[in-house]
Amino acid sequence: MTDGNEELKIIMVALRGMGKTSLLAAMHEEFHKTFERANLQSWVDDNNTLRAIEECKSVLKNIDAQLKNQVTPTQPKDNPWNDQGFSFELGSSGKKFMKLRFTDPSGEYFNPDASDEYKQYVKKQLNECDAVVIPIDATALMQKKTGKVNNAEIGTWHEEKNSSQRITQLLKDAYTNVKSPRLVILAPVKCETYTKTPRDAESLLYHVRIGYSELLNFFKSDSLIDKVAVVITPVQTIGNVVFSYAKTDNDGYTKFYYHKTPINAPYEPKDGDQPLRYILLFLINVFLENKKEILKKEQQKFETLTSELNKDKHKLDNAKREFDEKQKLLNERNNTWWLARAIFNIFDDRESPYYTAKGQFDQKQVDFQETQSNVESTSLKVQATQEQINAFNNALYKFAIGCKNNDGFAVVQGHKWFNFPQSIF
Repeated sequence: MTDGNEELKIIMVALRGMGKTSLLAAMHEEFHKTFERANLQSWVDDNNTLRAIEECKSVLKNIDAQLKNQVTPTQPKDNPWNDQGFSFELGSSGKKFMKLRFTDPSGEYFNPDASDEYKQYVKKQLNECDAVVIPIDATALMQKKTGKVNNAEIGTWHEEKNSSQRITQLLKDAYTNVKSPRLVILAPVKCETYTKTPRDAESLLYHVRIGYSELLNFFKSDSLIDKVAVVITPVQTIGNVVFSYAKTDNDGYTKFYYHKTPINAPYEPKDGDQPLRYILLFLINVFLENKKEILKKEQQKFETLTSELNKDKHKLDNAKREFDEKQKLLNERNNTWWLARAIFNIFDDRESPYYTAKGQFDQKQVDFQETQSNVESTSLKVQATQEQINAFNNALYKFAIGCKNNDGFAVVQGHKWFNFPQSIF
């Protein structure tokens, strides 16, 4: 949490070498443009994860025509709990409303033979994160040894590379008791070859559904169908590259080879904004749902406090009149001759009622000022919450109109989390 505002968490989930950092880099390339178009500001923390993203982009921008230079996989940390991830804050008109944190853990953490500490870290992160992004090696999904897959076939290397069964089991373990809304994004990467035409893209979408059918069916269970949103968003993490061939070494490890088209093509990722747009649509809708509940409660509190303030003002006015009357009587007594005053005081004490009235008046003043202060602070909170809601309502519309939902992109489950206010039109 920052400045009392929500922190929403996103984790990248895939085994080593799958391109988690490359996908995050493609998304990062679109950050500022995406936010600016939605009239939002972002504030970015400079840390190790951000530097790793920038290094990844530097490698990809200078990659050779045969893509021989590869991005160095994220190395496991001695203590995974120290990983702060990559975070940025969102707001409007100079005010920060919300913080997002992307965690890009080493793929080693997801291995079946990972240490117990790594496994506990992964389970806790999956259990706590609002969104999960799963990069999918499109080549492994879409290629077999004799060429592209047909119809209901799945690529020869799908399980070897994408470990869909392992990913499915991790999420099954983590999502046993989900209470709050979650987003899962299946993001085919290295997919340039499979998104050349709308028909190609739809075939890729179809095969993602097949390749992750067990996971998708799990999300359709009664306990999750209203909690988990699922989106498929292909991302061309480099752009202008095509698959060449696969080669398996003596240890049985298969490597895919690509080349640029043309050979001097620049680093030009495509659709890196799409996972980001869907993440923001989802998280802002969750954020707004919470904020609207807060606004409703604060408005009710404001009305109650305003009513109390009026009552306190009435009590204060009465106490003031009583005090003024007792003070007037005391002053009249004090202005009499001292001997007469002493005799009168024996039979008619005016000093005690004066101090009683003064004490009651002072207490009513304290009560009134306290209630008035609560009214003012609640009013400011209502105003600030309304500002946040207005800013993000406008942003939702800007994000939504740029979201793709065909040519390989699809909301598989949880459409309600990608709604935006109709009143904006």
